[in-house]
Amino acid sequence: MVYLRSIVYTVTMFLSFLLLASIALLPFISHTKRWSIAKNWAEINIFLCEWFCGLKYQIQGLENIPKEKCVLFVKHSSVYEIFILLKHFSPSSWVGKYELTYLPIFRGVFKKFKLIPVKRGKGAEEVLRVKEIGKERLRTGNWIIIFPEGTRMEYNKSKRYGLSGSILAKETGSLILPVSHNSGKYWKRRGLIKKQGIITFVIGEAFSTENKSLEKINNIAKEWIDKNVID
Repeated sequence: MVYLRSIVYTVTMFLSFLLLASIALLPFISHTKRWSIAKNWAEINIFLCEWFCGLKYQIQGLENIPKEKCVLFVKHSSVYEIFILLKHFSPSSWVGKYELTYLPIFRGVFKKFKLIPVKRGKGAEEVLRVKEIGKERLRTGNWIIIFPEGTRMEYNKSKRYGLSGSILAKETGSLILPVSHNSGKYWKRRGLIKKQGIITFVIGEAFSTENKSLEKINNIAKEWIDKNVID
């Protein structure tokens, strides 16, 4: 039954995305309405995930979210964290894989929602792009969401953080807001099965990048995020 329920949910998730994304990309949809549709999609999937799979969530530290938009460093383990980020941090510009833009509907999503595509393996060139585009997105009132490990990781594993997020935050004087969670414990990266349980999200205190080196910024964020993955 767990396998069957996971399949049914996965199908409904993709269908809901195709339907609502197609509506959100219509040319006459306003920016505000477009983000409202995105948040509705997130809420629908949070409900469906609980309905079909018994997978719920709890969140700690909502009081730590600053009023001013800033750069988020978020652990990336599954799809589920995307729902929570859309619910609590919209509008937002996400740093995502450029390869997704090869898919027509994702190309539209990147453009209309002002996401930031990154080509892997381009090094300093892509770091510069993230910095310049990120500055503009922050100025226009978007959160900047970065998965500093660059890819989905097992919930209890980690890797060296990239520099683009810390460079962007330092150059703009933006705070960094760390977000940790254990979603990968219940919904594994590239995994079909969604286990019953309660995912715990923890939002840390935003910290300043002033007088900190890029390495120090990354170390502060990484140590906190790794420490606050609930086992």
